[in-house]
Amino acid sequence: MPRMVRIPLFTVRTPLMLVRFFGVRGSIPLSDLRIWQHGGNTPCVEVETPAGYRIILDGGTGLRALGQVPAWGSDAGPHHACCLLSHYHWDHIQGLPFFAPLYDPRNQIAFFGLPPENGAAMKSALQGQMLKPYFPVDLSALAAAQTFTAVESGRRWVLHDATIESERLHHPQGCLGFRIETECGVVVYATDNEPGDPLGDAMLRHLARDADVLICDAQYAPAMLEKRRGWGHSSWLEATAVAEAAHVRCLLLFHHDPDSDDTTIRRSVRLARERFPETWAAAEGLTVQCQTPLVTVCPTAPRIGPRVPARFPVRLRGRGADGVALDITGSLTNMTLKGTYVVAPEAFEEGSEIEVSWLDENAQETPMQGTVVRIDPGRENRNPGIGIALHVEIGFGGSEDAEVVSRHGVKASARRAVAHDEPGRIISALPGNAPQGK
Repeated sequence: MPRMVRIPLFTVRTPLMLVRFFGVRGSIPLSDLRIWQHGGNTPCVEVETPAGYRIILDGGTGLRALGQVPAWGSDAGPHHACCLLSHYHWDHIQGLPFFAPLYDPRNQIAFFGLPPENGAAMKSALQGQMLKPYFPVDLSALAAAQTFTAVESGRRWVLHDATIESERLHHPQGCLGFRIETECGVVVYATDNEPGDPLGDAMLRHLARDADVLICDAQYAPAMLEKRRGWGHSSWLEATAVAEAAHVRCLLLFHHDPDSDDTTIRRSVRLARERFPETWAAAEGLTVQCQTPLVTVCPTAPRIGPRVPARFPVRLRGRGADGVALDITGSLTNMTLKGTYVVAPEAFEEGSEIEVSWLDENAQETPMQGTVVRIDPGRENRNPGIGIALHVEIGFGGSEDAEVVSRHGVKASARRAVAHDEPGRIISALPGNAPQGK
């Protein structure tokens, strides 16, 4: 009788390049219900390479939230990572004293950044914001091992399984853009750049060449940019021009102005998509997965307040999963200030517009517009659950311009082929739009 052999099962990690957003606001951090969807923390982006090496892009207030995720916790350490600093303006470094991993002596963080304009050492530039009387402790309190390397424009170097390239951007007192290349794709980080300088414009397009993901400064509307020349920032219109010229696959509008609420940002995205369909607004919690030629954008829809349990009938009108118009009745099961969850006999197309009507005892309808952001098959009695983000503005009127970042994730266009991977995940593949060689 043949002897049975037990073969162990191993989980094989599919190589991916992950981009996670923790701070996307420019100039100053905000706390306001009107910016709940995109967030108020200043710039901080994490890139995880296919081998698991972590690269931090800028140290704004979003860095504090990054330090609180379990993967950065002390139990998961020690951590060896790097931080690429575009420049030393406050909104890009003010999170460093609040990054918990910097206080753990087991960790090692390598800093790379532009040589300070005044000739000071990079470490001294970062120390400045922590000197008396501005901060209670100085840089020596950060017990993690730190190295500081100044990099010039045009430099290329290797960090583990990633190749980094830097280029100078057009910004007061200088700024660096970074290109991160791995076997799974290319991510370009180009914040704080003002168009109009011929050399700077050419360098940005070179940096962004054939990138899978371009994270690009889009602080102003085009008209506002003309009024704020010399401030060192760009617009959504210029960002789309760069993405188109550089054959980028996916564009993330970044460094949102403090005066731009969610409605303003959504309007900018809508206008940008008319010129470059693969455009999203960067938002706290948003994740992008690169596995070239596929780019998967995982939108986020933060929830304000707790879910309120409820149970009453609603009428739903929209587009079904098969693309056919649906007009059915379902049951609302809970709601928040910005969304609701219903159970219905049929599922609607994820990312599509939907009208939800509350039915009172006299069969009168109170309709509200929304977007389907989640589908849970077989949620209740084999009926699907449907998560809906409502187009409701808080603190000011008007919802005609409202939409969520996931809406266009399933909108087909001639420039892309779209397929669903998992609920809440959109895969955009653009073979032929950008050259395959990196």
